[in-house]
Amino acid sequence: VEETGYGIVEDKVIKNNYAAEHIYNAYKHTKTCGVIERDEAYGIEKIAEPIGVVGAVIPTTNPTSTAIFKTLISLKTRNGIIISPHPRAKKCTVEAAKIVYEAAVKAGAPDGIISWVDVPSLDLTNLLMKEVDIILATGGPGMVKAAYSSGKPAFGVGQGNVQEIVDLGISDAELERQATLCVAHRAKDNGVPCAGAQTVHIHAQQLEQWKGYMQEHGAFLIDKDEDIAALRALVFPDGGTKLNRAVVGKFPYQVGEMCGLNIPETAKIMLVKNQAWGEAEVLCREILFPIVRYTVYEKFEDAVDRAVANLEVEGAGHTSTLWTTNDDHVEYAAKRIPVGRFHINQPTMGGRIPIITSITIGCGTWGGNSVSENLTFRHLLNKTRVTREISGTQPWYCTDWDNFEKFNPLA
Repeated sequence: VEETGYGIVEDKVIKNNYAAEHIYNAYKHTKTCGVIERDEAYGIEKIAEPIGVVGAVIPTTNPTSTAIFKTLISLKTRNGIIISPHPRAKKCTVEAAKIVYEAAVKAGAPDGIISWVDVPSLDLTNLLMKEVDIILATGGPGMVKAAYSSGKPAFGVGQGNVQEIVDLGISDAELERQATLCVAHRAKDNGVPCAGAQTVHIHAQQLEQWKGYMQEHGAFLIDKDEDIAALRALVFPDGGTKLNRAVVGKFPYQVGEMCGLNIPETAKIMLVKNQAWGEAEVLCREILFPIVRYTVYEKFEDAVDRAVANLEVEGAGHTSTLWTTNDDHVEYAAKRIPVGRFHINQPTMGGRIPIITSITIGCGTWGGNSVSENLTFRHLLNKTRVTREISGTQPWYCTDWDNFEKFNPLA
């Protein structure tokens, strides 16, 4: 937090512990060496092999937890790893790498199995990506594109812009639960995590009650046009193509001071009214401080269309959620909203982790990525498939065409 200026110390601690202890416990009994799968019926066995050297590009938003996670899954698969920190997070990233490296060598790992770039630069990162065997790239769209253009196999991740739809018909208790979790998870690490809700689509009949719950649990409401305009000018000073780094990971009151809004220090998040969506409203993009925008809808189909419009601008392939009691609405929305993770009646921050234990989220071709699932150690293995002949499983071949009918099992 001191080096980058992003986030909250206590939340960084939680993420570091998750990336270390939880990842270790989740995978420690999983076999990743030698024969890892055997099918006696079909005579097939799979042998796991390491890929070689992993090039790990680390972001400034989650530098230490990402470095720990990528290092552990590399070690689990017997791969070496070279870490390329973000220049604005090089000290903390290298410190995290050193801690893991010293522990690994003490436990018997070979010297040099983990290394890093001490003085990171764009040129060194590009060189690294050309020399390693596979790339794990976490960062902005430009960095991910560079990884895919390096000539080496790469796994990149896309941007988050999580859409959360609240369906008419959920109980008052569920409505309050949604609001409570929305505030708590969006405030986590001052909005830096990409999986927190960005826009909530709320039905007109629930609006006032929902806003009351949000404010009760720590949201500061911004609904005046002039205040929204001031916030918009601060967050996207160039009109919407690039997020102002000065606001990333800051508390709401600090963002308020930058744009002339009097926001109390007790506020956990900003709650901002959106009158438009998609290309028509720049504030519908991903914003990395604790802010939630909301739109008001009358028809469920309109809420889905707005969520899709926002994701088509930024965040396609990542994550969304739906609070509902209507299974038909679940099916309708899941088929139309282009995301790799679609959660029902649970927050996106907490709901995404049990799918696959990971902190690196693939967004599929929607987000310009090669995978749509969460990245794990399984993506760092080559597998040799050994096949043995089993009677009755081989395809039928005819070598005596004069007696075709005699040999044809379908005749």
